Amino acid sequence: MENQTAAPGNDANANDNTQAAKRGVDAAGSALHSTIDKVAEPARQGVERVSTVAHEAVDRLASGASHVADRFSEQAAWVTEAPGRAVDYSRSWVQDKPLEAIGVALALGFIMGRLTAR
Repeated sequence: MENQTAAPGNDANANDNTQAAKRGVDAAGSALHSTIDKVAEPARQGVERVSTVAHEAVDRLASGASHVADRFSEQAAWVTEAPGRAVDYSRSWVQDKPLEAIGVALALGFIMGRLTAR
């Protein structure tokens, strides 16, 4: 059998080819990454816009709901306090005008008696 030895020039040639192939693969990979980024960027911007609009809508809804809850709380407090205010107003009216209060009480008594007698 013959001893086959590679010529020193052949190793350098193979090495150059390997390096060229690696550079080609790296260039193709970079080009693909660049293309992917170019395609993905508009979608990313669209998602960010939609996300911003959605967050703003949620903030407006939360603010509106908070305002409604505050108003409801105020109205509930007003209704809860109404009987006490009515009693206070009646008491001060009776103290300021006792004869009128007796006349109104007699009139109401007479009307109630007539309505319930039937």
